[in-house]
Amino acid sequence: MNASALPPLQLQRRLLAAATLAALVNFYAFYPGLYHHDAWAYVNQVRTGAWDNWQPPLLGVMWIPLQAVWTGPQPMLALFLAGYWSAFVLIALGYRDEESRTLPYFVFLAAFFPMALNYNAQLVKDIAMAVSMLLAAGIAALLLRGYFKRTRIAGAFMWLFILMGGFFRANAVFGMPPLIDLAISAVSPRWRGMGFIKRSITAGLLSLLFIPGHLIADTKIFGVKDIKPISPLQVFDLGGITYFSGRDQYKGFFGPDFVEKNRNFKDRPESGRGCYTPRHWDTYGWDPDLKGGCPEVYENLKPKFGSELGRLWVDAILAEPRAYLTHRLAHANRFFQFLCKGCEEPVKTGWQSNNQKDVTFTPNPVYNAIEWMAVNWSLSPLGPPYIYLLVCIAFMWASTGIRERVTRHVTFALVSSGTLYALALFVIGIAHEYRYIYWTMLCALIATPVIVARVVMRTEIPVLLRFGPLVLIAVVIAMREIAVRFYL
Repeated sequence: MNASALPPLQLQRRLLAAATLAALVNFYAFYPGLYHHDAWAYVNQVRTGAWDNWQPPLLGVMWIPLQAVWTGPQPMLALFLAGYWSAFVLIALGYRDEESRTLPYFVFLAAFFPMALNYNAQLVKDIAMAVSMLLAAGIAALLLRGYFKRTRIAGAFMWLFILMGGFFRANAVFGMPPLIDLAISAVSPRWRGMGFIKRSITAGLLSLLFIPGHLIADTKIFGVKDIKPISPLQVFDLGGITYFSGRDQYKGFFGPDFVEKNRNFKDRPESGRGCYTPRHWDTYGWDPDLKGGCPEVYENLKPKFGSELGRLWVDAILAEPRAYLTHRLAHANRFFQFLCKGCEEPVKTGWQSNNQKDVTFTPNPVYNAIEWMAVNWSLSPLGPPYIYLLVCIAFMWASTGIRERVTRHVTFALVSSGTLYALALFVIGIAHEYRYIYWTMLCALIATPVIVARVVMRTEIPVLLRFGPLVLIAVVIAMREIAVRFYL
């Protein structure tokens, strides 16, 4: 590797200084940290010793030594923010090549995107997963550039972060193939010499190891109680298939009137609300609005969790494939806020800490500014979650025009990982919160200045490749806005 392609000391110092200052301001803005209900579940497990795998146990285990340091969210907040800003420094340095001295700065600036800041202090698995995966990608990029003198140590950290990301969220497996390909490429010239298709298939198969890995780790390594965390997906799908097929997929378990009860009476307020809504599964487990819903469903089904509920689920999908697909598309449309009106979701994060008694988040001027920008962005035509999936898909196409090998490989790995991760929500999505798209958001943010600098601004690249992806993004957004504003 040409030494001129390596990040100069001045660039490293500037980015580290900027990241340190940004992390301190970020820490102040969200102090003492946001006890989202999932985060509180971890803390409660640490304090009571009643462990289960409702949440992946790894993040809960990390709370143990931190709670010994300080019985609150502050240490975890510091850890999350240190990881976040370090990851952006690494990935920015990885984009320093012979073609430009300024691109790393623009990549680093993506970390200041209000929506990304709005969620990076939520101490939950989604953010932990995204930060870990970005740390791994940044180390891989620098390994490919020959930045590290002790490559084995750097490689060990890279694989550690990939494993951590995979075990922070079970569905991280869907975004793993491009990152595993990037990671192996960073340490194996032989792997880099393989064809793209062969590498992709092999990386995909290696990613599948996370599935049995979770099952083994939960019971054999972490030793927690298995409460079948796939059950909410199964319950949600059975309710959705019942709704769209008009036939009880629970086989009469909840009585002869369940099909009618499951209906959504949003247009008949006098009748109350039924169980099913494409927004989320919560109405079967707990009803956040405290009216309507069927919160007893999940609790009463617990004796069937496991193989019996699994058979009901598979049988329902096979018996009613049209109803299943309709249900899945309805939920995905609702989550991505695509062709729906009035389906915007709240993005304010500060309230999450106020439902716990031992610590409360008090908004300050910096937080208020971040929140104001995040809320207004979310309500704009560029705000819905589908935007990040759309950008990643378009930039997969655009990234093929990047001439410099490492920049092309890293960018393609990020946007393809973000794409696969988001597309999986069409099958496994059960909830509505914006944080579920966080990894795809980061991938889209990082790729944007790279595509502009390395593709759009390069006159030697074919016009279709330079502007085709941007036209695709603009056309989809325009058509969606017309449909939502005038036809829905």
